[in-house]
Amino acid sequence: MELSKQHHLFVGFKLDTSLRRQLEGLTGPDRRYLSSDDSTFLRMCRLGDAVYVGKVIEDGLTTGSIEDVKRNVLSIMRRLCPEERFPSDLAVMVALPDGAASARDS
Repeated sequence: MELSKQHHLFVGFKLDTSLRRQLEGLTGPDRRYLSSDDSTFLRMCRLGDAVYVGKVIEDGLTTGSIEDVKRNVLSIMRRLCPEERFPSDLAVMVALPDGAASARDS
């Protein structure tokens, strides 16, 4: 098995329908916290039919920084949806660029 720096990591959690609607309905200044271009903020990503929200980590991740990433994800989510409860454990997955999964599966 080889390691790769070409793929990014995603740290986040699966959205339920209600929370997904809230995030999709963001407007004004809060909308900037959910970006498809800027890895500083959160992204919504798909795994099959499920939608996840979290951070895409482009520069690798150390064991010392994973807790910081988790706190950052949850902090932004608490700002956007203060009435919601969020999981204490987040998933860590490989993030492929858009279209890469379908091209690989062909």
